[in-house]
Amino acid sequence: MTTSVLAFHDIHFSRDSRPILSGISWQVAPRQIAAVLGPNGSGKSTLLRLASAYLWPQQGSIQLLGQTLGEVPVAPLRAQIGIVESTAIYPFDEDMTAHDVATSGYFSALTLGYITPTRHQRDHARHLIDQVGLSTHADQLYHTLSTGERLRALLARALVRKPKILLLDEPTAALDLPARETILATLARLHKQPHPPTIITVTHHLEELLPDTQNILLLSSHGQIVSAGPPESALTSAMLSTAYNLPIHLTRHNGRYHAHIDPATWNDLLQ
Repeated sequence: MTTSVLAFHDIHFSRDSRPILSGISWQVAPRQIAAVLGPNGSGKSTLLRLASAYLWPQQGSIQLLGQTLGEVPVAPLRAQIGIVESTAIYPFDEDMTAHDVATSGYFSALTLGYITPTRHQRDHARHLIDQVGLSTHADQLYHTLSTGERLRALLARALVRKPKILLLDEPTAALDLPARETILATLARLHKQPHPPTIITVTHHLEELLPDTQNILLLSSHGQIVSAGPPESALTSAMLSTAYNLPIHLTRHNGRYHAHIDPATWNDLLQ
């Protein structure tokens, strides 16, 4: 019986002889909400690409959905993973609506010009558009949507094939407060549905953590583990201060985390 949907075992990854990740061991259980945190350059996005088999470690092993990467074909595994990258550029056809974009997830395509989706596929994509709160924008051209609305359309696109794992790379980057909270509310609703996917989010903003986050991986600027496990033990002021090499104060209210640096120490940042 599979006890984890994703497991890293002593992962080391370098690029151009420069270490990015060193000695990473971490597991994520089915239907968990997990988060990868750390400063810029700590290897968070690299970890997601390793998890989706688009990069390969120089050392260590990765189990994905009960299979060891490198020992089985990756295409069937990737088909069970949904990925949303807020900073990625998706050059969809200009005449594609939000509904079209969601439907295109069935085919991993950027156009439906040469594809004829089934009625079931179109209906399911529209159902997901409704679920992410875009029902009134379903037939609006994708390129005319706001940044937050585009992100929700991409989320629907990632969900059409009912993935077992949903990978989110800084899903609320560049969003204003209402748009950010709408994305978080959408993910929280998704998690409460029957048979939700495992959600793994990469972020360096603690306010973006969902209240039901159960598993934290905190990385240092050198791509090493500072802490891993439940937020109660892995996410503390001391752990954050170690990860960022700064005196960070962590607070929690109504299940939401907030971190700040005392303004009295700001001058230290400028030296």
